Amino acid sequence: MRAVRMLGEKRSDDLGIENPRVTVVVRQLTGAIARRIVAWAQVGDQLARGERFGMIRFGSRTEVYLPLTASVLVKAGEHVAGGSTIIARLSDS
Repeated sequence: MRAVRMLGEKRSDDLGIENPRVTVVVRQLTGAIARRIVAWAQVGDQLARGERFGMIRFGSRTEVYLPLTASVLVKAGEHVAGGSTIIARLSDS
């Protein structure tokens, strides 16, 4: 998958991850206390499955925007671990 940096607000960082089938958007939002996002991926980087592309600090959160055809495998509020928890399956079409 290829990383595509999108313009975001100062308190968030948007990353588009695209392949020939789909584009998934990940938004990292800073928390009220730490206000720290660390992004490692740059525009054009090739990312492998499970590869980490950034980090958020205390009280921050990550939002993942999936296509409507994706089958979500986790529930809202469920704890997930970056690089290991499968959060959704994408359809083949």
